[in-house]
Amino acid sequence: MKSIPPTLIHSTLAQQLEPEGAFIYLNLALEAKKKGIEVVSFGIGQPDFKPPEEVLNAIKEAIDKGFIKYISPLGIPELRAKVAEYLNQKYGTDIKPEEVAITIGAKSAVFMSIALLTRPGDEVIVPDPGFPTYECVVRYAGGRPVFLVLREEDQFRMTPERVEQCLTKNVRGIIINTPHNPTGSMLTKEDVKGVMEIARKKNLFIISDEIYEDYVYEGEHYSFLKEPDWRDHVIYISGFSKTWALTGLRIGILVARKEIIERIDLFATNVYSCPPAPFQYGALKALEIGLDWFKKIREDYRRRRDTAWEELNKIPGVKALKMPGAFYLFPNVKELVKKMGYKNVDELARAMLFEAGVVLLPGTAFPMYGGEGYMRVSYVLPVEKIREGLGKVREWVEKKIRG
Repeated sequence: MKSIPPTLIHSTLAQQLEPEGAFIYLNLALEAKKKGIEVVSFGIGQPDFKPPEEVLNAIKEAIDKGFIKYISPLGIPELRAKVAEYLNQKYGTDIKPEEVAITIGAKSAVFMSIALLTRPGDEVIVPDPGFPTYECVVRYAGGRPVFLVLREEDQFRMTPERVEQCLTKNVRGIIINTPHNPTGSMLTKEDVKGVMEIARKKNLFIISDEIYEDYVYEGEHYSFLKEPDWRDHVIYISGFSKTWALTGLRIGILVARKEIIERIDLFATNVYSCPPAPFQYGALKALEIGLDWFKKIREDYRRRRDTAWEELNKIPGVKALKMPGAFYLFPNVKELVKKMGYKNVDELARAMLFEAGVVLLPGTAFPMYGGEGYMRVSYVLPVEKIREGLGKVREWVEKKIRG
């Protein structure tokens, strides 16, 4: 009997990691295009605008100057200091440069933070639906995710009351994403303060992923960094992918007390040595420019949000809330699934792609039970393209229902 090749015998830890739905549907869309289907994609969450020219020029200049060598695993000192200054002005806090790490994208910051703080047997509260990496890495670290199912009647917010309901004697931490992927929800100031009070009482850590912090259309983003004792409980994560549309450059930000940063230094050293040097000079220039230029972008995205919301609610069997943040809507399609005779939302999403030529991600891609009966719409398309794509869905649905 032939034995299993050793390269096919994998670590049980590695088996806890799973693919991300957005990339699965990215590949399916490519498959559809090969079949001659013209595809409109509301799938991947990637801004479509070009960053300021000065940012790109700073990267080119850094390369021309030879800034292509190894650097500190925590990033160039100038950028770490500038991030601290920028966030202090933005949130009225008191971050020191040594409390900042520059990472390879916000995703590596999420991975390292969860792996650092989660011990075997620990339970960690994660949003469901939520970014798939959260629960995967909790399991990878030997912990157990406790899924807090976000409810439409709460505008998909991770409220303090719902967090309380998820507490067990083994819960050690909470992972929060505000503004939120995939629903577009946003915690209120009262929500943040309430969750922080729970963390104080129960001695919990909070990993706060605030990568969409500048995509806010109603209200104001209240960061966990605004709380005076953030160092005792919070790791803040953000980056340059969303606000500055630098997704492919992979420059993330992690802020935490100095002792955590020292441990992140060890993670970074062992995993990737250092974040890419020339891209950090682009990030430095971005912070020097500030956000005045982004106001116009945000207003354009508000119009896109409003258009997507209007068009979704024209589709029979679809009900969408107008969400205040990020660039996602999370329409309820339970009635549509039933009307069209599909078993679940994943069947609906695949049929929509190959029959209507439109990508909407099934809510179950994020990643467990809370997304069943919902779909994620990423409105990172021009208004006319949003109308075209969702119009195609409406026509397809109406035709299918008529038989």
